[in-house]
Amino acid sequence: MTGPEIAALLEKYGPWGAVALLTLALNAVVRWWRECMNARIEDAGRAATALERAASANAAAAVALDDVREGQVEIARLVTEAMKRGEGSDELTKELLRDIKRGLGPRSAGHD
Repeated sequence: MTGPEIAALLEKYGPWGAVALLTLALNAVVRWWRECMNARIEDAGRAATALERAASANAAAAVALDDVREGQVEIARLVTEAMKRGEGSDELTKELLRDIKRGLGPRSAGHD
């Protein structure tokens, strides 16, 4: 609405017309504000869900890396022990491999 149209409504309906116009304008602003806030809340929820999924994936990757590191340590121990004692003795190597397999236990059950 333009200024002259509002002035004509005020002249025609008086102060009650002004109150009605202000009420309508306020309702429109509050409705817009609610829609805006609801959209922001939904966006925040989506962002929180994405962050939670990323954190879960990072935790799983960290656990997998720990398992890899443990395996690397065991392999290094095996190689060092084999080089110290047997200089390539097959029996000693097999014995050390069995020790490692027993040490890994349930983790290696699905990977045999």
